[in-house]
Amino acid sequence: MKFLISNDDGIHAPGLLALYQALSKVGEVMVVAPNAEESGSASSLHISQPLYTHELPSGFIAVNGSPADCVYLALHQLYSDVQFDCVITGINSGDNLGQKVFFSGTFGAALTAQLFGVPAIATSLVGGKIKGNGEDKISHYQMAAEEIVKLLTETPILEEITRLPYHVLNVNIPNVDTAEAIKGRKVTTLEHSLLANPVHQIVDPRGRDAYWLCLKNCQNPQTEEYSGASIDTFNDDSINGYKPLGINSLELKNQSITDNNDSVVVYTDAQAVAAGYISLSPVRLHHTPTYALDRLSTLAL
Repeated sequence: MKFLISNDDGIHAPGLLALYQALSKVGEVMVVAPNAEESGSASSLHISQPLYTHELPSGFIAVNGSPADCVYLALHQLYSDVQFDCVITGINSGDNLGQKVFFSGTFGAALTAQLFGVPAIATSLVGGKIKGNGEDKISHYQMAAEEIVKLLTETPILEEITRLPYHVLNVNIPNVDTAEAIKGRKVTTLEHSLLANPVHQIVDPRGRDAYWLCLKNCQNPQTEEYSGASIDTFNDDSINGYKPLGINSLELKNQSITDNNDSVVVYTDAQAVAAGYISLSPVRLHHTPTYALDRLSTLAL
């Protein structure tokens, strides 16, 4: 298998190195990533300035651009002759849960790949322990990387997302010390959370007002209790199947899939990682939902 990997934490991030090392055991891996941190860059492209590349002794290619720039450049120039089986981004330092995916450079890079027909997976490691220094931090990334390889080699997930054009698989690994502590995998829906403090106002050393944007949720997804319900389908057109619950989560409408009289319970991504599961959220892009077309077509415009 041939993989292209990138991230938004920068070319020297430990999550990128752990992902490269793990994937190299099962396939050929090319790395094109930003030369500095680009968190929060979503799928932005630098079209008003040139991009420059620098090859590191490791063979990794650093780019003075966004994660989406890196994938765009790799697919259309640097490795235009390579047929990649998958673009995998991350491993992100911290979660990409719920609406955070739409700001995330890790997710934005995966989105860019899918827009050009390449299967894509965005990966993140949840929790605060990975923010520390030393071997403990590195071991968490290595554990997460091995779980991603298991997902690719022990399940048919890659084959399935290949059959789902314009879908990115958003993967969050829970904050646990060992792989044995992971309870399994759950296919999830994106949670919607209110932000605790979207903007921090500060005063810089020259006395000027400044503002720091923040995506921290009102509650930590690692400690939030699971409050699942059932759902009848992952159909994007079923928007009326969702309703707000409390201040920071979504409760799915109480419907069910029946298989031998058993209903399928669907977690949100935050609920899954809080319960110790790997969260797998299929996120559909480039889509005009029929319910919106039907609704708007009735208006006198």
